[in-house]
Amino acid sequence: RRRFSCATKWIKPMNIGDLTGHLAFGLIALSFLVKDIFWLRLMSITASCFSIFYNYFIPTEPMVIAIFWNGVFIAVNLYHIAIILYEKREVKMDDKNQELYDTLFKEMTPVEYLKISRAAKWELVKSGQRIITQGMPVPDLYLIYNGTVDVLVDNEQIAELKDGEFVGEMSFLTEKVATATCKVKYDAQCLVWKQRDFKELLKRNPSLYFTIQSVLSAQVSDKLVISSKK
Repeated sequence: RRRFSCATKWIKPMNIGDLTGHLAFGLIALSFLVKDIFWLRLMSITASCFSIFYNYFIPTEPMVIAIFWNGVFIAVNLYHIAIILYEKREVKMDDKNQELYDTLFKEMTPVEYLKISRAAKWELVKSGQRIITQGMPVPDLYLIYNGTVDVLVDNEQIAELKDGEFVGEMSFLTEKVATATCKVKYDAQCLVWKQRDFKELLKRNPSLYFTIQSVLSAQVSDKLVISSKK
């Protein structure tokens, strides 16, 4: 009985102050497990609200510094949530851009896709035209919307590129000269970026950079697998 009575001295019922304190730190800990940036910021705002409540009502005097900085955290997170919601809004696209967005760039928000599509221009490349020459620098990155492009190494055809495939992605990723010649077999409608300008755009938008890099790397990987099988 004595042992039990001693132990109960240290066990107190949880009041509203204790609860808000635990909730604040619990939400911060839980946010480390959240991958979606929107929900992470929302949880951070909720944690800061509980923290403000705790630091205002529980101490003898309000903890002004803690309250002020939690207010700053809330403001910053609200600003970024507004940007996320703005970029996720529905936007109007023409049929070609809508198809590309739905098939290749669905990991982006519609606004992010518009940013990269506006940095490019549509070109109709005629049959027989050489768009990349082996051993030469590659100034442009092509995305085939429709058409066919032959890939040749030392004048020997090793592959054929079709709709939805990039031309010049290896050079874009490595910044080296072309390892193959790419020649249009049938008229091809392409979305074309100037590599230098496109890279400058991506440097200013880190999330876009990682998305584009993953799309291009995946296509390079697929081509290497196909080539090794052959």
